[in-house]
Amino acid sequence: MWFGVIAPPFITLLVNPHVLRWDDAHWHWTHVPRILGAITLYSNVLVLAQAAAYNAGLARLPLHEIPRPARFALYGLTTVAVVTAGTLLSAPVVGSLVPSMTMHPALLIVQGVLISFLWLGGIYMYRRFMARIREEKRLAHREQLAALDARVRLLQVRTNPHFLYNSLNSAMSLTATDPELAEEVLGRLAKLFRYSLEGSERHVVPLGDEIANAIDYLEVETIRFQERLRYVILVDPSLHPIEVPPMLLQPLVENAVKHGTSRRVEGGAVTVRAEVEGDDLLLSVHDDGPGPDGSRHRGTGTSLMDLGERLRLLYGEDGRLSAGAGPAGGYEARLRLPVRWGR
Repeated sequence: MWFGVIAPPFITLLVNPHVLRWDDAHWHWTHVPRILGAITLYSNVLVLAQAAAYNAGLARLPLHEIPRPARFALYGLTTVAVVTAGTLLSAPVVGSLVPSMTMHPALLIVQGVLISFLWLGGIYMYRRFMARIREEKRLAHREQLAALDARVRLLQVRTNPHFLYNSLNSAMSLTATDPELAEEVLGRLAKLFRYSLEGSERHVVPLGDEIANAIDYLEVETIRFQERLRYVILVDPSLHPIEVPPMLLQPLVENAVKHGTSRRVEGGAVTVRAEVEGDDLLLSVHDDGPGPDGSRHRGTGTSLMDLGERLRLLYGEDGRLSAGAGPAGGYEARLRLPVRWGR
């Protein structure tokens, strides 16, 4: 808006700086405000007239179907016609302020056309420049999303073989001693495989699917460890539609079994909990094992690092992972991420 008001008189002064001394015979510095007012009035009348002509007239034409040279010629002819009409209509008012400005109408029309071309050229270049910036931002945003998607998928792929390998070991250990039980394990493993493959193709899944997948894994391990492994799922079914990244709970449940139960003679319990706090979904996986640094199984820590990186990439500062001693002992991994309800 300010560009449309200020630019035309400014261009006028650039084109003809002597306009401030248009009437040398009777010029005085006190005339400057009146001359500037006449210039501003005249140039803005031209701007408004051209805006009306373009918006009410040319904008209704199928200009995209007209070749560019013909389109520019149409713009030029329209500009000349509008400047001529605007000059003749505004001449009485402008002449009453500065009589010398309307002494040569043809010269004033030529200057008006030149001012209009410069103003329209500036508007055209500005719009082209802003369109280029928007396009570059759009492409940069698309590249960032593609890079983010690739990194998230890479982290998922790095996690999936890890838990599938351990689950297959559970089934193999039962093949010779209890074929029927091994068959049940393999059935649940088939569901785990299917969920793993489908999860790599989706960005989000319902929390209910994550819970079901965690239960399948815990059931496989329960068959393996029998009474040494106990688990509790404390998740209200009303929370099942909330959308979460796939393979979110499984690495935490696997760590709880591995570090809190598998190496202990007395076994242990795993508790999976979910609740909503304000705008955040809180997920936790707790085991009653020896707690931080108490496990005899020394892992690489990549599963927690990968999960934390996934949350950071997907949610920024709104997604957090923390892990350490549980409130009543043992070990607890806690996730906090925005609540996003699915359909």
